[in-house]
Amino acid sequence: MKEMADTLRGKILDGAIELFIVRGVEKVTTRELTEHLGISRSHIYHYFRDWQALCIEALTQFMLSELEEVKARIAHLPPGEKLQALVDNYLPEGQDAVWQLYVSLWQLAAHNEAWAALADRLMRQWKQFLTEIIISGEASGAFRVTDSQRVTRQLAALLNGYSDKLVVAPSAAARQQAIDDIDAFIAMVL
Repeated sequence: MKEMADTLRGKILDGAIELFIVRGVEKVTTRELTEHLGISRSHIYHYFRDWQALCIEALTQFMLSELEEVKARIAHLPPGEKLQALVDNYLPEGQDAVWQLYVSLWQLAAHNEAWAALADRLMRQWKQFLTEIIISGEASGAFRVTDSQRVTRQLAALLNGYSDKLVVAPSAAARQQAIDDIDAFIAMVL
């Protein structure tokens, strides 16, 4: 019985993400989700106290899973290449659906404490990963760092700023300029 409940709960979260990717978090309704999944509304409110709780949990699960996938994909690389792969992953090549989810999250976070807490948690997780890469590069002699936390904050600010710009106005030239600027910063401080 518990296994069936966990399966349905997971199906609801996965279905929500599928719709969020297509339509955006703000535009999906409970009715659309239940029709998409072929379940009744009561199922949603049996597993989640309200719509916001479902949305936050679905995005949390999806975005943390995405981070873990990136970590696994580049885990075998030496620190310099790992950092470059992270930069490459972080800067969108266009207005893809996953980046639109992040944009939606930032917009919701500006007006709601629960969404802001999720945005903060995700930013801390990505920064922690970036810090780990920098510290491992320092330990291996690949990077020369005097303050890894400061470099992490600076590099994270660059990555976030350029990724925001690329989500709004994507172009190959703008992406390449962002990569060049970030590479110059990395060469200067690491």
